[in-house]
Parts: sequence; C-alpha cells; structure tokens
Amino acid sequence: MITVTAFKWVPPFAAGQVRDHRVRWILNEAGWPYEIRLLDAVDQKSTDHRARQPFGQVPTVEEDGRPPMFESGAIVWDIAERAGVLIPPDPVMRAQVLGWYFAALNSVEGALANVAEAEFFMPDEATKAVRRPQVVPFAERRLGELQVALGDRNWLVGEDFTVADLMMSSVLKIAASLNLLEAFPALQAYYDRCLDRPAYKKAVADQCATIAAHGPRDMRYREAQAAG
Repeated sequence: MITVTAFKWVPPFAAGQVRDHRVRWILNEAGWPYEIRLLDAVDQKSTDHRARQPFGQVPTVEEDGRPPMFESGAIVWDIAERAGVLIPPDPVMRAQVLGWYFAALNSVEGALANVAEAEFFMPDEATKAVRRPQVVPFAERRLGELQVALGDRNWLVGEDFTVADLMMSSVLKIAASLNLLEAFPALQAYYDRCLDRPAYKKAVADQCATIAAHGPRDMRYREAQAAG
C-alpha cells in the first residue's frame, strides 16, 4: 500500500493548495489505492518525519519494497511513469512533456511563489506594500509568456492531457489564488480544462475535507506554532 503524508490542518488560504494534492491527483489518475498519514506541526519537526523528508515538508510517499520518496514533482513523475499514464509512449513527445513539466516547476512556480510569499506570509503591511510591486510584474510576465506559448492548443503537448498539464495547472493554482489569471483568458480557460478532471476534483475534495474536519483546535499544533 502507498502511504502519502499530508498536513492535518493548514490556514484557509492553503486548503486545496498543499502539494500533496498533486500526488493524490496522479494516484487517482492511475487508479492506484493509497492511504494518508496526517501530520501536525509537532510531527512535522519529528526525527521520524525528517528521516523521510529532510526539510520537514509534505508530501512524502512510502511504498512496500521501496525507499521513501519526497518532492511532489519527483513523486508525480515516478507514479505516472510506473503506471503508464499521462506520459506519451513516443520518445520525442515524452521529451517535450518532460520539458514543460520542468518549466512548470522552475520557470513558472518560482515567479508565482514570490507573490504568494508577499501576499500570505508577510504580516507587516508596510513590508508587503514594498515587496508586492517588486514581484508581481515578473509573475505576470511569466503568465503572459506561458499564454503565448500555449496559443490556441488545448494542452501543452499533443492532443491529450499529460502529466505536464497536471503539474502546470497545479502551479497555476497559485496564480488563481492571487487573482492573477483574470488578465489571461486563454490561460484561465486552459486552467479550467485541467481542473475539470474527476481525479483532480477528488484529490482536492479529500484534502479539504481533512483540513476542515481538524481545524486549528489541535493543542499540539498551537503549542508547536507558539514555540516556532
């Protein structure tokens, strides 16, 4: 059985965004069963979890007969490849998919993450007011470049949804949460197409249901947060 780690609770803005949704999504696409191990803030810092994920993040994946894996990008590609889903068999197309896959994680996600950091993780309004204008234009430029590259195609590579689209649309969730997609209608339409997949809807619904069920009332969570 595959076990995926996920946070027991996150603030409302992060519900549906935490990267274990990517792993749930590809597992749903593959039709592979899995279970979830929930972590609170104390578990996240534990020696046991750090042995699986040296940076204390989620998700990780454990599977019988295999060492633990971490980094959502690596996990998603590994599952897609082993399950034979969302990766075209043609080697040329596969290489194109791989290129766009890395573009999502390297060229696009970093630009959007800078804006998210300013918006959600800078409590001081004066600091936020300085930082946001510094990072928003570059994020918008990246989104514009992506829209131009997509053109009038439905998907990034070929005629079918691939793992590159899964990863790119997962990254674009950051832009959607920041209301940055509104200025890019073709990209918004692409994003909506990607997220209209049952495997995605189930992944996010399951993540959000867990978060809603637990809430921030867990005393271990509050104590760990207060301790930094």
